[in-house]
Amino acid sequence: MTMQRILFIDDEINILNALKRLLHHESFEIETTTSPEEALKMISQQDYAVVVSDQRMPGMEGTQLLAEVRRLSPDTVRILLTGYADTQAAISAINEGAVYRFLTKPWDDEDMRLTLRQAVGYYELVSENKRLEALTQEQNLELKDLNKNLEDKVVERTQQISLLNKALQKSFLSSIQVMAKLSELHSPIIGSHSKRVATLCKAVAQQLGRSGEELIEVEIAATLHDIGKIGVPVEILLKRDAFLKPAEQELLRRHVMLGESIIGMMANLNEVAVIVRHHHERFDGNGYPDKLRGEQIPLGSRIIAVVDAYDKAMNERAVFSTTTPEKVLRFLKERSLKEFDPAIVTAFTQYINEGNHANEDAIEVEINARDMMPGMVLSRDLKTMKGVLILPKDCEISKETMGQVQKFLEMEPVRGIFVYRRAPSFSSKNT
Repeated sequence: MTMQRILFIDDEINILNALKRLLHHESFEIETTTSPEEALKMISQQDYAVVVSDQRMPGMEGTQLLAEVRRLSPDTVRILLTGYADTQAAISAINEGAVYRFLTKPWDDEDMRLTLRQAVGYYELVSENKRLEALTQEQNLELKDLNKNLEDKVVERTQQISLLNKALQKSFLSSIQVMAKLSELHSPIIGSHSKRVATLCKAVAQQLGRSGEELIEVEIAATLHDIGKIGVPVEILLKRDAFLKPAEQELLRRHVMLGESIIGMMANLNEVAVIVRHHHERFDGNGYPDKLRGEQIPLGSRIIAVVDAYDKAMNERAVFSTTTPEKVLRFLKERSLKEFDPAIVTAFTQYINEGNHANEDAIEVEINARDMMPGMVLSRDLKTMKGVLILPKDCEISKETMGQVQKFLEMEPVRGIFVYRRAPSFSSKNT
């Protein structure tokens, strides 16, 4: 497999040396330069998966440089490295499509590594989509050629086309899975949330009589509804809404448009992209990004809005142990006609009340290490990213075990912390 190249531009050589040391063991080919002009020359001569530029440099600002990189190499993922004072410039660059994401100085080492891995993954995904589109065009030419062939070849070639179409469909589904995996890599909690929302949205759409292509579009949109959050720093995603600064709120809201842009690059997913763009619209017209109201909002977006709110309320880390479906369904009904389509709330309530949603996600919740509390009980083995077992399933968390986990987190991240919603339910099955 080809090692992808990453180019760093910064007028401070010590910054470039620090980045080289940080990424020494990563599977990237690292190149650096202190000159924006030299960087543009290098980009015009060879391909780079990712370009990371400092914002403040003599002669040319990072935003100007990355805009030129976009012109020379549109598929290259562009990241801006900036001080806190330049945050607004970075947000403007994201809004204009010039950059994929920005990182602040001084950076967090693990966040830098993770961001670059995701950026390379995104570059490879775009490259793979282009390959698939080229393959489709090639097969279309083969189809034209078939019409000129002799009649006795028709059956044989039709069989070959059928196999090729199945392979394309498989590749298409694989691309969607890759995109969903990118979201999960950026934030495991968001990844798990998206899986649950997709399952419930498909069921609600069926409850409303949808089928065929429309049903598939709703399921794909629900799976990828938060894909745009890969452009939002993890530390912002972990904050509660009440603690977000105005600039952070604006950046978070941009995730619906970034999600639309990402999905729109894939062939035949235009309707899915539109659904993702509008899943934060409100039924009364006070949502975002376009303040659509009522049935102006696509049906898939209205379904996702209801299910998304339900899942977030059921898995709110501060209150998950006391939250019940009944409480959350009452909340959704109270917000009908304001935030949600009442017809969808009714269909969703009927589905939940019929007891159809009985699975593992109904008895467990994923939390952050900072949300661990004595008395919680693990519903899965707790392991590091390398597979080292820290605590086994059904272990009750104590102050001592919390300290243990914190020590491991200082060395490497864990795969995810899953606990039972209510510790007493664990106790009852062991009596």
